[in-house]
Amino acid sequence: MKLEIQVNKLRELMTLMKPVIPRKSTLKVTGYIRVGDGKAVATDLETMVIYDLPQATEPMLLPYTSLADTLKYIPGNTLKIEAQGRKLSLAWDGGTAVYPTEDVEDFPVLPELETRAEGLIDGDALVSAMQAALPYTATDSQRPVLSGVTLVLGSPIEVAAGDGFTMSHQVLGLTFPLEEKVIVPARSVSVLGHVFDKTPRTPPSTADSLISVITAKRQIHMALIGENKLKVDFGESASVVINLIQGNPPEWLQLIPKGQPTLQSHLFAPQFEAAVKRVRDIAKDGSGIVRMAFADGKLTVSAVGEEQEIRATLDVISTQGEPGRTAINYAYLLRYLTGKQGIITLSQYDKTGPLAFEYQNSPRVLIMPMFVQWGDEAVATKEPEPEPEAVEENPEGEEPEASLEEETPQGETEETVTAAAKPAGKKRRRKTTP
Repeated sequence: MKLEIQVNKLRELMTLMKPVIPRKSTLKVTGYIRVGDGKAVATDLETMVIYDLPQATEPMLLPYTSLADTLKYIPGNTLKIEAQGRKLSLAWDGGTAVYPTEDVEDFPVLPELETRAEGLIDGDALVSAMQAALPYTATDSQRPVLSGVTLVLGSPIEVAAGDGFTMSHQVLGLTFPLEEKVIVPARSVSVLGHVFDKTPRTPPSTADSLISVITAKRQIHMALIGENKLKVDFGESASVVINLIQGNPPEWLQLIPKGQPTLQSHLFAPQFEAAVKRVRDIAKDGSGIVRMAFADGKLTVSAVGEEQEIRATLDVISTQGEPGRTAINYAYLLRYLTGKQGIITLSQYDKTGPLAFEYQNSPRVLIMPMFVQWGDEAVATKEPEPEPEAVEENPEGEEPEASLEEETPQGETEETVTAAAKPAGKKRRRKTTP
């Protein structure tokens, strides 16, 4: 079994396949790229990337790590590869190499699956929206339906993600012929973005100039295949097949505040981000809390730590409903503000519900507030609640998204803010056993 391929072409193939080559896997064969039958295939068993490779007619397995290291030092234009039994031989102008390989029959093969629905979609809009939702997915494997990006297919297509304390939602001007909700694993979304960036843009047949080619929307073919798979074709050069997450996603639309906000402010994002960064070190000592007070056309951002307090004041473009105030986790806020250069809109609908953030054509983002004792408020007196009620993460029968809707008593002070309002993965709360 032989393959002759241009070195640069093989390098491009290795770059394209890199995200689906697992660093560690219980199945050794997933560390290889299968070539043959005019295709190159790699998979981590969750996501499969298929690349058109006409010169690969005979099946063999290429060891990714060994080959990637060798390609750094191979000169010339052509590489000859030959597989004999469990050995793979490479030959190029000025050198040779031999590596062990596996039985090509052991490589996972995608079976023939029925297509349930398919359609052409603006890939620039869809892939961009899915990637924008990635930061808001949960990292907690115990909540798999929150660990991916939800596509609400139909007319229009919606893209949403949330970890229980933050949420991203965007409505796209796109349609799909079947109404269905599917959950794409976060890692698969990253692979989609990678393949989309690395595969060539196919010029539209009607393009009459270079400008038309550059500005044309890049169409991708998307299909639901089998019972639980999504296939995306990027022109004729590459495809990605994804095993979707099983389960029902939250009812994202029900979590979005309705009606008119009680407080709404327009702010210049870089100034807001700079103010939050000035106070974050002390915020870290104060349960991660950043306080925001709107009054007299200004925003005062502050943080209180152990025997420390810091404030930063900035002008706002406009504010309706002032004076008003709220508190939020600094890490969630900085994650949202990073990279934004224009004007953002912050809206508060009530004191216990999520804060809504909007920026140009980006997704609408909701972040749960943190409840603090302000200096001019009397401390509420009440009987302390049982500890399990205060720290329980997901009681029996409670929906995963309930934390975006639940209310925390107004009398809580800064010291009693639960770890729930901290970024996922930073600190786990104790979970009680029913």
